[in-house]
Amino acid sequence: MTGVREPKDEEELAKARLAILNGKGQTIEQVITDMIHERPNRELVEAVRNGIKLAQENQEQLNLEELVQSIVSMQKKWA
Repeated sequence: MTGVREPKDEEELAKARLAILNGKGQTIEQVITDMIHERPNRELVEAVRNGIKLAQENQEQLNLEELVQSIVSMQKKWA
């Protein structure tokens, strides 16, 4: 499971920021590309970004793989 959540405290936030500064961070587009094995379109990236923001606002943990797969499935149905 690829979970997404807010840092639980200041120490965890500092560790995340340090990892990003050391080049260990990835863009949302890169993460989605790894999941679906192709470059995602702009709509998919924005939909995932919005799903992450919604989960953060609601203080919910998010299964990123499930979110991505559900959006990809929906896009295929509408194509």
